[in-house]
Amino acid sequence: MTKQTFLDKLAELRAAHCNDMSTPELAVLTRGTALLRRSDILQRCLQRGETAPDFSFIDKSNNACTLYSMLKKGPVLVSFFRGYWCMYCNSEREALASIHEDLKKVGCQSLAISPQPTSVEEDLVQSDEVIFDKNNQIADLFRIVYELSKDEIELFANWGLKIDEVNESGNWMLPLPATYLIGVDRLVSFQFLDVDVRSRCCPNALLDAISQLEQP
Repeated sequence: MTKQTFLDKLAELRAAHCNDMSTPELAVLTRGTALLRRSDILQRCLQRGETAPDFSFIDKSNNACTLYSMLKKGPVLVSFFRGYWCMYCNSEREALASIHEDLKKVGCQSLAISPQPTSVEEDLVQSDEVIFDKNNQIADLFRIVYELSKDEIELFANWGLKIDEVNESGNWMLPLPATYLIGVDRLVSFQFLDVDVRSRCCPNALLDAISQLEQP
């Protein structure tokens, strides 16, 4: 997938999303983005050059695994997505799936992390390892967790999307959609995240960053 194709796909999603919403609904989302920007979450999150925190999980083969154990084999691409209900997350994961073979060729592994329980039926992209991040415990280590505003909670609920129930968490916390490339030295060599959840990482940028990584 070329960079322009990816950007065109995001533009189409934005246009369709805007057309489906009323002006008051758009205003709620715009205010939510502004609140996030003022919260300084982009400055507080795990930054490029910092040491990535270790975390444990159960892989798709039901084996216990950790990030640091994976890094002994090669770099790891870690992507956080909000849930299977998010069209932008699904589009980004499809784009990342298009470079899956390129990642394998250079020994780069990939993890997709979401606070929504893993669902094979809902997962349209199954080329990566998907981790259920209960209560955003892993995302919290990366300092990218935030709580939806009161207006956003009401809006999502009106859409039939009750995050507290969908995530089986009892709260309305979500991770910022984020992409981190972690080298074998455990340092973050590349990051992409934005308070505007419609803005997503282009796979071509990842391939460029991976080509500059030191291999084990």
